[in-house]
Amino acid sequence: MDVFGLEPIQATIIVTVIGVALQVGLGYKKSESPFDAGKLLTSAIIAVIMSVTVVATAIQAIPEDFGDLSTFIVLAGIVGSIAGVDQLVKNTGSVISAKLKA
Repeated sequence: MDVFGLEPIQATIIVTVIGVALQVGLGYKKSESPFDAGKLLTSAIIAVIMSVTVVATAIQAIPEDFGDLSTFIVLAGIVGSIAGVDQLVKNTGSVISAKLKA
């Protein structure tokens, strides 16, 4: 299925980049610590790796007869979920790390 005239792989890359940029930007704004390029890069890599499979699967599942508005809503939901996936990975890592130290 074409998504707004893009092949699924092109749509996956664009949606992932937008979602990761949003996640990194909002994460940095929420953080009160000074800018750290290493943390930013680590966060972006985790988000890209975790998000590509979610985004690609969702884009492939969009039916051919979906309207443009419905497709846009699905893509907006995917972008929003990328931040949630990254936060879930970070929270899980923190819990595991805390349990291993105890």
